[in-house]
Amino acid sequence: MRALRPGPRPARPRPRGAALLVVMVSLAILTALSVDLAYETRVRLQIAVNGRDELRATYLAKSAVSFSRLVLAFQQQIDQASGAACQVMGALTGGTAAAAGSATAAGTAGTGGAGGQAAAACPRPQIWELVPVSSGLVQALFGEAGPAARAAAAEGAPPQARFGDFEGGFASKIEDEGRKVNVQLDALQTSGLLGPQVEAILRLVCDARWDPLFDREDAEGQRWTRNDLLLHLRDWVDDDEAGSALAVSYPGGDGCTFVVPANPFEKGFSDENRPYDHGRDRYRAKNARFDSLAELSLVAGVSDAFLAAFGDRLTVYLPREAKINVNTSEPSDQMRIAWMMAEPAAQPLLLDPAFPQKLQRALSDVRMGGLMALTPPQFAAVVAALGVPVRADYLAQSPKSPFTDRSAAFRIRAFGNAGAVSKTIDAVVTFDPNQNQPAGTAPIAGAAGAAPPAAGTPDAGNPLTTALQGQAGISSGRLIHWREE
Repeated sequence: MRALRPGPRPARPRPRGAALLVVMVSLAILTALSVDLAYETRVRLQIAVNGRDELRATYLAKSAVSFSRLVLAFQQQIDQASGAACQVMGALTGGTAAAAGSATAAGTAGTGGAGGQAAAACPRPQIWELVPVSSGLVQALFGEAGPAARAAAAEGAPPQARFGDFEGGFASKIEDEGRKVNVQLDALQTSGLLGPQVEAILRLVCDARWDPLFDREDAEGQRWTRNDLLLHLRDWVDDDEAGSALAVSYPGGDGCTFVVPANPFEKGFSDENRPYDHGRDRYRAKNARFDSLAELSLVAGVSDAFLAAFGDRLTVYLPREAKINVNTSEPSDQMRIAWMMAEPAAQPLLLDPAFPQKLQRALSDVRMGGLMALTPPQFAAVVAALGVPVRADYLAQSPKSPFTDRSAAFRIRAFGNAGAVSKTIDAVVTFDPNQNQPAGTAPIAGAAGAAPPAAGTPDAGNPLTTALQGQAGISSGRLIHWREE
């Protein structure tokens, strides 16, 4: 009898891992949410940190502007004291000392007639060129630099200093606008300054190497010469709708050999708006002063390439009757002034490639390396001592001279940084109480007896302006341009 075999066992369901899949999916979702939450939190924290640092950098840059204005205010005091001392000295000596000094030092590079000797007897230091306006000065006076400060200094950033519980840096660069070429051609015909302004512009652009700037066509297919550019600059700021005519002659046939009369512009009969009637964006000449250097790009003949080549050497921030400041350290600007002073203008010696270096070295010796300012007669005497004949009236301190030894407007380029954020402020301050002011308005903010600055302006609530208002005779100037980047 056979043994009975056990029947087949019932099949058991195999585990399919459903719970594991649920756990893995849940973990993936939670991980993604956690990473996203952590990333969002980190981004928001970084935004908050950047916002905090941006605020710090902004006020550090504003501090650099205020610090610069303080230095310029003291420079104005030095200029006033120097002028008063020269007047007292002249009254006491009766001019005999100046005349004797001129006779003794005739023909040397350090004198320029009686006017030059008088200026040499009353030296006027240029402290705004000597004082380093930066947080490095603050750090040197008030504390040791921390690790962040040393790292920033090693990377070439503005010097760092500790301000309470954080470290930051600021620095500024002061530029004398009077040493630049004034393209604000709105001087009065009777002032005698319009001719030298036109000559200065022509001296800047006359070299043959700049021909490509005037040979190319602009976006509207128009091509403008150097003379066209001068006419467009004049028509932009004059008070009529008629185009001007230029009375400049070129006797030698050379672009840099020209004669500019005292009144270089004449009344024309064309339409001054013709250059702006082409293209889709039509507009008209402003018939008012330039408000900023960026506005130059609206003038026909001023291209991006033109501004890239000459933008740092042009200005529109000077008063209407501003003269040309001879205290410049740029060889090209020194040569431009020497060309303007030469009589006759076409001097072979000025074409000598070694002459700019000789002129720069001679002027540096007179200015003690830039420490002191020199007068226009002194500058003319230096040029004459190097063998270039100059106009006789430039060797004397003539009130009709288009040159001066001091300026009324200064540009301040301020930088501030905190953490990874940097802030830049471009400001222009003027010490001329009548510049860009309608008749009957209050004197400039910061001057003795001046009205407080209007609310909403950069000067409103400025501690420097408030402090200087309490000091009789001290002015921090008036802001005529302000731009933050």
